[in-house]
Amino acid sequence: MDLTAGFHFKYIKMIILFIKGCFTIFLLSFTFGENRFSRNQAIPLISELNKQMGYFRMKLDEPSLSFAKLENNNTLFTIPIKSRRNNYEEMILLSYGCIGRSIQNQLKLGIDSKKIMIIPSIVAIDCTIPLGRENTHFSTSVNHKIAVQFAEGFISSQEFWNEIINSAEISSNIGMTIRSPEVFMTDVDFENLIAARLALEEQGKPKVDKLLSLASKASYVPGLQNKLENILVDHMKAKHFSLMTKVMGFEPNEKQIVRIGKQFFYHAQKPYIQTKEMHVSDSLRYVWKGNKYPELLDQHYNKYKLQKN
Repeated sequence: MDLTAGFHFKYIKMIILFIKGCFTIFLLSFTFGENRFSRNQAIPLISELNKQMGYFRMKLDEPSLSFAKLENNNTLFTIPIKSRRNNYEEMILLSYGCIGRSIQNQLKLGIDSKKIMIIPSIVAIDCTIPLGRENTHFSTSVNHKIAVQFAEGFISSQEFWNEIINSAEISSNIGMTIRSPEVFMTDVDFENLIAARLALEEQGKPKVDKLLSLASKASYVPGLQNKLENILVDHMKAKHFSLMTKVMGFEPNEKQIVRIGKQFFYHAQKPYIQTKEMHVSDSLRYVWKGNKYPELLDQHYNKYKLQKN
C-alpha cells in the first residue's frame, strides 16, 4: 500500500470535513440568530403538521425543527426528513404537501378567528439520503404560498418539483453545491402582499380574464407554459411596472416580476372575497412583524378609482 497516497487521502478528507463543519456553523448562525422566534409561537403550526404527516405514517422530528427570522424580514421554517436511497423525491414532495396543507389550515383558522397566525415566509426541507460514506443532504426551499398551491392541486407535482429544484443545495463526501436561494434574497411577505393587492384590483378586467383562460390550459397544451410566462412578464411590465417600482423603491428584475406575477394570477383566479381575505391576512402579518404597510398602494388605487369614478 502506498502510505503517501493514504496520508494524502486522509488529509483531503479532513479538509472536506472541516469545510462542511464551517458551512454547518454558518448555516446555524444564520438560522438561529438573535431574531429567532420562540417555539411557543410555532406550536399551532407544528401540531397541525404532526397531524398531516401522520396521515402518511411519517414521523416529524420536532426537536430538530427550526423556526427563525432571516434577512429581508423573511421567516424560515426548516424541517429535517430522512429517506431511503431511491425514494427521496417522493418523501420531499409528500413533506411539502403536508406543510402546504398545514399552512392552508392555519390561514383559514386565522381568517375564521380573526387572529394573526404565525406563518413562515419560506419553508425548507433538509432531506438526508443514504448515499455516500456519510450520507447526502439535499436541501430545498420555497415561498410558503407555493407550498399551499401545491397542496391544493393548483400546481402539479412536476411544476412544483421544478420550482424547488432551483433552490437545491447538495452536500456529501463527494462534493458540495453551496448557493443562496433567490427566495432568501427578497422580502417574500412584501412580494406576496403586493401580488394579492394587484389581483384584488385587477379581477374581472377583460385582459386579465383572457390571461386566466390561457393559464387554465397551460398544463395541457405543449409549449403554452413558456408562452404564458412571456405574456405574464409583458402584462406586468405594461400594467404594473411603474407601481411596483414606486412601492418597492427600485425596478424589479424579470425573475421578481415572474414571481409576483405567478402569485397575482393565483389570487386572481380565486373568488373576490377569498382574495380580499388573503390580502388582509398578508397585510396584518406584514405589519405585525414591525413593517409599515406601503401607503403608495392605497394612494395609487384611490387615485385610480377617482379617475374611473
